[in-house]
Amino acid sequence: MYIISNVVKKLEKLRYLNRGIIFVLDMIISVLGTVFSYVLIMFIANKIILDSAIVLLITYSTIFSFLLFLISGQYKNIIRHSTVRELPKIFLLMIIKVTLIFIVALFYDILAVKIVAACALLDMLISTFLMISSRALIINIFYAIININRKITGNAFVYGAENNNSIIVRDMNYDIKFPYKIKGYLTRNDRKLGIKIAGCKVYFISDDEYKLQKLFKRSSIEYVFFPSKDDFNAERAKLVEFCINNQIKMMVLGELKNLENNNLISDVKQIEVEDLLQRDQINIDIEKIAHQMEGKTVLVTGAAGSIGSEIVRQVTKFNIKKLILLDNAETPLHTLNLELKNKYPNMDILYYLGDVRSKDRVKGLFNKYKIHFVFHAAAYKHVPMIEMNPCESILANVWGSINVAHYAAKYEVEKFIMISTDKAVNPTSVMGASKRIAEMCVQILNNKDTKTQFIITRFGNVLGSNGSVIPFFKEQIAKGGPVTVTHPDMVRYFMTIPEACRLVLQASNMGKGGEIYLFDMGEQVNISDLAHKMISLSGLIPNKDIKIEYIGMRPGEKLYEEMLTCNESTNATNHQKIRVAHVEDIDINMLNLKVRELTVAARRNDISNTIITMKKIIPEYISNNSEFQIFDHK
Repeated sequence: MYIISNVVKKLEKLRYLNRGIIFVLDMIISVLGTVFSYVLIMFIANKIILDSAIVLLITYSTIFSFLLFLISGQYKNIIRHSTVRELPKIFLLMIIKVTLIFIVALFYDILAVKIVAACALLDMLISTFLMISSRALIINIFYAIININRKITGNAFVYGAENNNSIIVRDMNYDIKFPYKIKGYLTRNDRKLGIKIAGCKVYFISDDEYKLQKLFKRSSIEYVFFPSKDDFNAERAKLVEFCINNQIKMMVLGELKNLENNNLISDVKQIEVEDLLQRDQINIDIEKIAHQMEGKTVLVTGAAGSIGSEIVRQVTKFNIKKLILLDNAETPLHTLNLELKNKYPNMDILYYLGDVRSKDRVKGLFNKYKIHFVFHAAAYKHVPMIEMNPCESILANVWGSINVAHYAAKYEVEKFIMISTDKAVNPTSVMGASKRIAEMCVQILNNKDTKTQFIITRFGNVLGSNGSVIPFFKEQIAKGGPVTVTHPDMVRYFMTIPEACRLVLQASNMGKGGEIYLFDMGEQVNISDLAHKMISLSGLIPNKDIKIEYIGMRPGEKLYEEMLTCNESTNATNHQKIRVAHVEDIDINMLNLKVRELTVAARRNDISNTIITMKKIIPEYISNNSEFQIFDHK
């Protein structure tokens, strides 16, 4: 066993047989094919086998085989990656070889023409057969040995029965590091029903769930592989739902990569709940955005956060002059620094630790650099935390926004783009109300006395952001549950971080100043359904393997989010995913007066007056499930 184990380990590390060995093996097969053909034909014809003829055939078969294999480079192919595509090439080489031997044999006139012709035909067939068979034998022996140590974690079906899929399946089943056994293909093409491709049977995807369950159970299937995201999206309503409901894990293959001899492999990624929530690819006008950013200096506040860092990543794709990153979180900013330094070593990127609430810090940046664009993403965002620290939210979200926007106007920045939230609409939390006040303060700066165009973008939750529900659920599932949901009817809008940031860039190009842009967030997602799907995607059964507990709404939460206040409406823009709000008129004098009162109360940590003043500024701010409900209508 020890010797076998060592042999297996050596074969696992062996990339390919020595080309010299392959060359010699092909030579031996080719020459033996020639000799065996002559001996067999002479035996059938009951003729005497001439030693001189054998010497002649061996000599010239060796010479011609040597030259043909050397010139064609046939020996350079990696045997374990051989396919039927090599058959015509081998067949052609053997035709050339026997044709040359036929001519030589006729020239020496030692054999009858009929005998030479019969030998040539048989030689061509035998040599071709032996060369193909030897490759098949080597491949089967190689994989039989190395698969001794292969660890299979489960059986799988591959979606689709196209030609490329057969190559993928072959590679999967022959890859010792691939821990899944492919048992067959799933297709909706009934013309391929029952056939075998690369040794695996093709099965029809029935719309009858019972039949599909029987098929999966019979083959002990635990996984389904989708060759591409398009294939996955095409089956969202049927096969994907079936897999979720039956705890079948789904995988999607990444971009195919060409290896030697057309062998194809692909990165494999497990389907996550984020994949279920994603929508069609969002297209933006890259050329216009690139032209707008050309040679400009860009400041991003909150640059190390989920949204800020993605805006940074997308802005780096343009030919900007300088990128200034401001954040008060040292470790995340350092991590971003390491990432960007590796990706963009020649880009002029500056990293500043600092707080948007600091006049000196913000003024210093605008004074030192000629900034053209500001993406203001810095904010406190977690509703329960801000409900416990309302004064800090005013200082960060309201005063911080005013501070950055003020210096943007003073130093004549071209565009100031503020990242807001759907929680600012008819707010029920301190966080939402603080963002709505910040929106209003930024809006009133957009007037004829300033050259800066102030633009606001408003959207809902983003997938995978720090502290968001999906990473939280994943952590709870990994620990064995329970998964905690606040309310069975809780719904939220969701959008991927890259998706949201692409629309922010598009809005920055579209805006002329004073707009509030709303992003198409799609349908709201029920959080309880989300929890069920995440548990099922993990191969577990909700409320059996992992319990779901309803713990009650948190302070400041509401069951659903809105994109417009009761006094707003929207118009379409030239981008199908972006709408612009018709905003209500703002009493500038009243707002300035109340915001001064608000910031004074917040600096004193006077929570009562802070909340009361917020509710005076925003009459629609009605606290929900919060201790601040006592201040409503005061």
